[in-house]
Amino acid sequence: MKVDNPLSREFLISYPVEAARVLEQVPDEHVAALFNELPLQIGAPVLAAMLPEKAVACFLMFSDAFAAKLVTALPVISLARLYRLLAPAKQSELLVFLSNKSRSELQRYISYPPTSAGALLNPVVDLLPDNITVADAIRRIEQTEHTFACEVYIVNDAHRLLGVIELGKFFTADHHLMLRDIMKRKTQSIPAHTMSSTLLSHPGWKTHRRLPMVERDGVLIGALDYGYLQETLGEASGMVVTDPLENLLSLGGLYWLSLAQLLDSILGIARADRGEKNEH
Repeated sequence: MKVDNPLSREFLISYPVEAARVLEQVPDEHVAALFNELPLQIGAPVLAAMLPEKAVACFLMFSDAFAAKLVTALPVISLARLYRLLAPAKQSELLVFLSNKSRSELQRYISYPPTSAGALLNPVVDLLPDNITVADAIRRIEQTEHTFACEVYIVNDAHRLLGVIELGKFFTADHHLMLRDIMKRKTQSIPAHTMSSTLLSHPGWKTHRRLPMVERDGVLIGALDYGYLQETLGEASGMVVTDPLENLLSLGGLYWLSLAQLLDSILGIARADRGEKNEH
């Protein structure tokens, strides 16, 4: 895709999401070279629409001058996606490019209370857009350098979580189908602002060892691993850990307590009935 081609420029301007899907399959260095030549008003919407991992890979190849201008043109939600996946040193460099106002806005979006689920966030997740075919998804998976997880999260153009697909299903499903047609829609997730002390009773842990984490608007921001959750809540690192009585009185505890009381009542009635029969 050449910038000096009028059709290419028109495509980038009019269809930034579709352009992002195309560029996600182009080598990082070629995409970075393209962006370095694009006006900000054209490049920013396209980069914002790209999947986070690809956007970060390209961002790291941008010239400092272009990166400094680009971060000021990105919506804060898109900037947050980039920031979370950058190494600490690169995060510091990004913050230098921002004004005090923009830096404060970003910090409000990426900072979570230490007692919330967001404080335990792992921002690295495998995700794919819902509007590509199974064949396209397989190509992306095969071209990726890292090994995909057993479950791949599916998002829409606004990066909101829509569903999940087990990795094996990509290779057994009809290659012409769209991912939205084969994904499991009822996906259990963790709101980032949930209190960490209630996370161990989340029903999703019964069938999964990793759950997606979302913002209030449903945007996927990462995941939480069950092993890490157990490990963290067991440490005295400032994280609030509830005592056994408080755990018992959590939603999960209340359920089991109510069930136990119900069973006890049933057994009590049965014992009373047997007692009456014996008297007769």
